[in-house]
Amino acid sequence: MRALAIVASLAFLSVGFAQPVPDTTVKAAFVARFPEFVEWPPSDRTPSRALSVCLSPAHPFGTKVAESAGTAVQGRPVSVRTLGRRDVVDGCDVLYVARADVSLLQRAQRKPILTVGDQADFGQLGGIINLRVIDRHVRFEVDLAQARQVGLRLDSQLLRLAAAVHGGRS
Repeated sequence: MRALAIVASLAFLSVGFAQPVPDTTVKAAFVARFPEFVEWPPSDRTPSRALSVCLSPAHPFGTKVAESAGTAVQGRPVSVRTLGRRDVVDGCDVLYVARADVSLLQRAQRKPILTVGDQADFGQLGGIINLRVIDRHVRFEVDLAQARQVGLRLDSQLLRLAAAVHGGRS
């Protein structure tokens, strides 16, 4: 039942709001909700370790991601933090990469980190989920091959809501 509510909230975000809402608010909500649809490979990710949502230094969200994040995802508490320009990405489960901070994306390569961005060439740079504005609505594209390469499994419900899935569907 909870999964259905989450899917409905993402579907609502992808279609849009009745009242105009700033793109940054919708994008922040997506970044906060994506972890609910991801399975990370077994490793040091114990249920007691917080699920870490990391934001690059130039992110546009202010406190909106933290406000949109639930208190727990898959039984793990959620933490949201903004990285410094020289910070390592180890320990991040989700990494939002702003255009000005694309070097962070390179540091996340080959690590089980869900990378999210909002620039035209994000997928070509190795990103997994790219947020786009299409017909005045925030939508997202998924690079499934990149997710598989780093060991992430994305829920089929998330893939059905994507505007485009690159690198296969299953």
